[in-house]
Amino acid sequence: MNQGRYCSSKLNIKINTQQNQYFLDHVEEMLLLINPSRIIEIGTARGGVTLLMSDILYKHNMYNSKIKTFDISMRAHLKNIKVPNIEFYVGNVFRYKDESLIKEEEITNFISKDHTNLFLCDGGYKVKEFITLCPYLKSGDVIMLHDYAPNKEIFESEYKDKIWNWMEVTDKDILPCIEKYNLSYYEMGLIKPSAWVALIKK
Repeated sequence: MNQGRYCSSKLNIKINTQQNQYFLDHVEEMLLLINPSRIIEIGTARGGVTLLMSDILYKHNMYNSKIKTFDISMRAHLKNIKVPNIEFYVGNVFRYKDESLIKEEEITNFISKDHTNLFLCDGGYKVKEFITLCPYLKSGDVIMLHDYAPNKEIFESEYKDKIWNWMEVTDKDILPCIEKYNLSYYEMGLIKPSAWVALIKK
């Protein structure tokens, strides 16, 4: 089980994406299916997924689709990157204790009110990120969390040492928000093997 690497056309270097190969093989299909106008990514990390998504959007002439990626720090190789469809935000926007945003406008001023938003929770506190962002979903928006397995038993038998070795999110963690915000599981046949879970707002 290896973490995939992506050769960015913008950096001309291979970057660790911190994702498995299934995600890399299917992220393009996923983005075309969701067709997001705005992508909010929590957890830029090395920037591999950010740059991969940017390239996919350009490849399919989705020039109006934008990415805003958040992290508490920025890796050195990203500091001089200027890409029209990516906005890098460095700093903490989450108040984890009461599950609110410190700078709400950084989210609300970016998301689309008319078209689909895609939220990716892949920072250091994925469940808290999910709980905090759920109130900002509108009908048709999709939210995803990484390091997911349905439960510990399935993680041990089907994920660990096979597709992914980290579990930070289970169905039990997200069920209260699923019920509260009228969410449903989305395209799990496509998403689940990459150790993500996806939910759509009805």
